[in-house]
Amino acid sequence: MNARMGFLALFLPTIVAAGTTPLQPRFAIENFHAPLVIDNPWWPLQPGTRTVLHELEDGECKVNDVIVTRNAKRDFRGDYVGLAARVVSDRVWSDPLCDGRRGLLLESTADWYVQDNGGNVWYVGESTTEYAYDDAGHRIDSSTEGSWEAGRDGAVAGIVMFRHPVEGQFYRQEYFAGEAEDEALNERVGIRLETKLGRFHDCLRTRETTPLSPGDYEFKYYCRNLGLVRVEAPVAHGGAELVSFSLR
Repeated sequence: MNARMGFLALFLPTIVAAGTTPLQPRFAIENFHAPLVIDNPWWPLQPGTRTVLHELEDGECKVNDVIVTRNAKRDFRGDYVGLAARVVSDRVWSDPLCDGRRGLLLESTADWYVQDNGGNVWYVGESTTEYAYDDAGHRIDSSTEGSWEAGRDGAVAGIVMFRHPVEGQFYRQEYFAGEAEDEALNERVGIRLETKLGRFHDCLRTRETTPLSPGDYEFKYYCRNLGLVRVEAPVAHGGAELVSFSLR
């Protein structure tokens, strides 16, 4: 742990690192005394917030609709008993004409997030369903592969956003062996970004990977008081960009 990262020990019981191995935060329920409020500047999850991103992947357009609900998940097991996590609805729709109009529902996910006393945002699982259709657009199958919950079957929580991101931090965002193993590297902090929504400063760029798909990677841009603003996915010849942000 270098000097710039020393302050993290105030909020994380133990962080393990070895060479290029990602940091694995060790969860401790006693670090979660605060109410269920997630106000991390780079990952704010205020109930009622709705964001829409337009995606492009391998030539196919999609619409990603994310809503921070007022619901909380409280039925965790093991080391996570007593935890309350914010439920975020994340749905992905086809966009056949790439004009922002929604077609078929491709994926429906409930993500679970919680913030510790130090302001770090943890990812504690998801319940996801992907849908398959025939050529006529009739739903023919579905899959819950990729679903996981911290405290069950060996799955453990990861961190999706530190309260004070530091360049060079490499950490696990989730871990359920063979199903969910996303990792992130904080590449740049304090950068500027311009999109159709405007110009933003004090943004963070991460490089996200997973050992489940070697060679694949994405660059994600998070801006203060907004959250995720842009995704660049070179391998998939696409990415995503925030086109709408509202609070209701």
